[in-house]
Amino acid sequence: MTAVVCVGLLAACASEPALGPEAAQVLLDEVAESMGGWDTLSAIQRQELVTQGNDFSPLQATEPGALLQTTGFGQSTLIDYNGPSIRVEFDAERTPPATGSIVFAEAIAGDVGALFGEADGEPTATRMQGSRVAARLRDYNRMPRQLPFTARNASDLTRAEDRVVDGQNYEVLRYTDGANPVEILVDPFSNLPARVIYTETEPLLGDYQNEITYLDWRDTPVPTEAEEPLMARMPFGQRMAMNGQTLREEAYRNVINNGTFPEGTFAIPQAVRDAREPGQRIVGQWTLRRAHLGVAGQAWGDPEPNVIADELAPGVLHFRGGSHHTMAVEMEDHVIVVEAPLLEERSEAVIALIEESFPGKPIRYFVTTHFHFDHSGGIRTYAAQGATAVVHESIAPFITSALQSPSTIRPDMLAQAGLTPVVEGVAESMDLSDGTRTVQVLHVPNEHATGMLMAYLPNERIAFVSDLYSPPAAPQADDANARAFYDAVVNAGLDVDRVVGGHGGPAGSFEVLTGVFGN
Repeated sequence: MTAVVCVGLLAACASEPALGPEAAQVLLDEVAESMGGWDTLSAIQRQELVTQGNDFSPLQATEPGALLQTTGFGQSTLIDYNGPSIRVEFDAERTPPATGSIVFAEAIAGDVGALFGEADGEPTATRMQGSRVAARLRDYNRMPRQLPFTARNASDLTRAEDRVVDGQNYEVLRYTDGANPVEILVDPFSNLPARVIYTETEPLLGDYQNEITYLDWRDTPVPTEAEEPLMARMPFGQRMAMNGQTLREEAYRNVINNGTFPEGTFAIPQAVRDAREPGQRIVGQWTLRRAHLGVAGQAWGDPEPNVIADELAPGVLHFRGGSHHTMAVEMEDHVIVVEAPLLEERSEAVIALIEESFPGKPIRYFVTTHFHFDHSGGIRTYAAQGATAVVHESIAPFITSALQSPSTIRPDMLAQAGLTPVVEGVAESMDLSDGTRTVQVLHVPNEHATGMLMAYLPNERIAFVSDLYSPPAAPQADDANARAFYDAVVNAGLDVDRVVGGHGGPAGSFEVLTGVFGN
């Protein structure tokens, strides 16, 4: 009986995987062998990946947790692994109700990135933002051909304990790529890398998990000078997710190893090389998500250079100068801010002007109109001031989670402040008042985003709205979002004279909306 027990214990002990750096190298060698072997992978000097798929933007869906498809795309990626040199050509069509095409090309040669496009029918070339270069170089490091080499070259490669994900057991390799922790989840049956998870940073979410799942592995020929080509095993499909929510689904139409590239594929004009690289090399999907939406983004990590303060009334300022706007309202002993868009850098610039305009008065509340990432990317910065977030009750759990998320990869102001953020939920309306001035916060039912709020100053007869309507231009008669804003004002019996927006120009007249929808 004792012998049987011992045998059972020995078997159990033998089944536990060895951990640590030496075990990691053994497992990594098995991974490389399953992909064709180190020599075969090294023999892939150039690669062309032709893919098609769909992009999604979960942080711009109608509600947190939902999924919004934004484009259907085709993409060609050419890589010279000796450089590295990378060229990405992207051609997408927006998904209804949005319309239009998104077309661009990028090239990275060594340490310089260029973005190619067209303006007024003429080709353009500009220096790529640092965060965009960093994201593409991360993509390079997790390319299936390159992934084993990235892991092998890491000084801290180790084998961690196995993990079960979605009911599947995986063997785990762990290392850091620059400042970013990385995990490779290896399928123990095929010894192929099934998932690659980077911990990255995001203005709204702090630390988040950027995960690639590789699918549909197939043998591909690797032409060499030998008579018979080598064979490498490569995935023909992949899915990218952010904290488990799908960002991209992509199928490979073709994988060409060691093909010939056109002359000048990675050429970057000297004027671009001489230009300053905007922003910092921050690894995260924020810049690429905006690029795939066809939206230009502020250079992540650069100080905000362009904030204009329009005085709407004594003690009421509208901060414009970029693509997204903010309103600040002076109260007796504090300030209320409406909208915290984009990035920490934009928010810092606005906060500095608020402090200059209303010295000695802290920001006590900030109102977030809705959860979309471009309108809420600055909430952590305002929370770092000790301000209370005012949001619709339906998105309060999401905003609370975002504000409580750690930020360790690139510690932001909230992480450094060490504060516990406070979130207040609004059902249908809330009054923020000091007895003299009132800011009314009201829910706006609409199809763009659940939990949409607007702000109204009854004394000044000013309303602030984001996305539903961008003043001062007149909307189209069939614009359901602008109609939703107009109906909310009318149904609440608000006496609105001027409208200011999270987008658009300076204040516009509410009569413009009445002229369209008032009949």
